[in-house]
This record gives sequence, structure tokens and C-alpha cells, in this order.
Amino acid sequence: MDSLDLKKYQKKMNIIKYRRNLLLLLALLIMSFFWIKGGTSFTRNEQLLYSSVIAAENELWQWKGTLKKTDPNTDIFKTGLIGLEWSPISTTLGDLSAKRTSCDPRWSIVVSRWLDTLNIKKGDKVLLLSSSSFPGMILNVLTALESHGAETYMILSLGSSTWGANDPDFPWPYIASHLRKKGMLHTKEKFVTLGGGNETGGGLSDEGILAMKKIAETSMTPLVVKDNLQEMIEWKMQIIEEVKPSVVINIGGGHSAMGSNDTVAGFEPGIHLSESKKAGNGVMGRSLAKGYPVIHILNIKELCALNAVPYDAAPVYFFSGNKNGALAAAGLIIFIFAMLFFKRWELM
Repeated sequence: MDSLDLKKYQKKMNIIKYRRNLLLLLALLIMSFFWIKGGTSFTRNEQLLYSSVIAAENELWQWKGTLKKTDPNTDIFKTGLIGLEWSPISTTLGDLSAKRTSCDPRWSIVVSRWLDTLNIKKGDKVLLLSSSSFPGMILNVLTALESHGAETYMILSLGSSTWGANDPDFPWPYIASHLRKKGMLHTKEKFVTLGGGNETGGGLSDEGILAMKKIAETSMTPLVVKDNLQEMIEWKMQIIEEVKPSVVINIGGGHSAMGSNDTVAGFEPGIHLSESKKAGNGVMGRSLAKGYPVIHILNIKELCALNAVPYDAAPVYFFSGNKNGALAAAGLIIFIFAMLFFKRWELM
């Protein structure tokens, strides 16, 4: 090969290299567009949900700020929904990252889509059982339920794991009351319980129980106290039979919801339509046995993985959950097409 042929060959290789890189870049741009387009398909209602939760969290942050109760070192996303490291109404240790993640407004969209799956519409009755451990998730769930026009029957346990609504000055009933006054929320809890061990206040100090009684009295909400776990479960099941909800939603690891059966630890978060041995012998398991659908919200990391919500990340107006199947298929076809014309194979 003389120098002239070598130059021609090098020129040819440079052209091939340029075209190859251009092809890959074009494929990357098109597939990126499809990925983003497939992940941000908010409906008008979902846009409103996201904005509503953001507005409520901004209001809570400002409200707590005027009372010098904010901590930017723990509530780094400024939600106003992160509690204390410990307090008299704390029941167990909680994960700060999980508490922050539960405040992400994208959960309102996830819950709304669950409700769509169950065909929950205006006037349908929903029973909401919740501990105070995840106030951010409570806000998201209530926002989604109210957007559907559901009639929500809420029973709240005042006990909270650390970093939840465990500040005696800012328990969930006070938070919700403030948001109702601002017109940002409408649902009020029907009953409150103590929470803690057996949901009878087990493990709580006299100071903590006294603080809870004061919270119930101030918020004018009936405080229900039972002698043992079984009585609490029976009481809640009686209410379920009276209300006959279209779905039972549980937030957190309240003892009566989980029951005393250790198998409930393997009960996956999300929607459940049929009886499961892993649902335990508490309210969730017994509700499924009676034919009531259950939405279980616990284990935030697993929920994030299942619903494509980032863990402990700043809330942004982007949602990668429930990708568009058609766009995903189109992206795959483009990738295959690009590979068919990829000159590397010919060179090799």
C-alpha cells in the first residue's frame, strides 16, 4: 500500500468513524426523548395533585418557621413534615431518609393511580388507618383521596416513630387543622388511638400518654383506648363492617393493622385484592379475608423501587413511573436499527 492509498484508507476510516458516532448520537437523542416523554405524562389532575402537595408543604414550612421550629439540617427539602429525633410521644426508631422520601409529592400521583385501578370515585367510602410515623405520606394519600371525591373515614394513632409527627407541638391533628384553615385539606380524623405497643400506649411514658390526651382534647377528636391488642382489632373491624369501605388503606406499621403474626413482615406494600397468609391476623389480614381490598403503605425503599420514585431525593416535576409501553418499544426498535447499520461490525 503506497502513501496515496494509505491516505485514501485513512480518509475512508474517518468518514466511517464520523458517521458511526453521528448515528449513535442521533439514536441516543431520540431514545432520550422517548424516555423523558414516556416518564412525564402527567394528566391535568396529576399536575394539580403535585402542585397541591407542594403548596401545602411550603405553607407548613413557613408556619413552623414563624414559630422557630424548622430544622434545615434534617428537613432538607423544606416540607415542614419532619419531626424530632426523640420525644415523649415517640414509639420506635425511624429512618430519617424514609420520612423525607414519604414527603415527595409524587406519592400523591402513585396513590391516585392506585385509586383509579380500584375505580374509586366520588362518594365512595374509604377507611384510612394510619400511625403518625409518616405525615408526608398521610398528606399525599389524603390529597389523592380528596381529588377523587372519596368519603374518607380516618383512624389515626398518635404515637410515631422518630422523625415522624412526633413533636407534641406539631402532631398530625394540629398539622391537618392548620391546612384545613388554609383550605389546603378537608379531611379530619374520626378517632385517635395511643399507638405504641399493642396500640394501647405500650412502651410510652406517662408524660407521653398525657401529651396524647391533650392533643386529642385540643383537636376535639375522640380518643379510643382499649385494654389489649385484640380488643383494638375487634373495634376497628366493627367499624369496617359498619362503613363497608371500597378499600382499606394502611399507612405505617400500626400494631392493630399488622396483627401479632410475624408473617406480616413479608406482606408487600401496594395494592392487595385477595386474601394472603402474609397479611397477618390484624386488620389488614382480616379485611382481605372479608373481601375488602387493601392498600398497604410501608417499607418506603421497596415502594420506591416498585413505583420508580427516587429515594431521599429532592422533589422535582418529573415522574419516571408507569412508562409508556409504545414509546419503550419504539426506542428498542431504534436501537436495533442503529446496530444494523453500525459500521464496527463490518470493520471487525
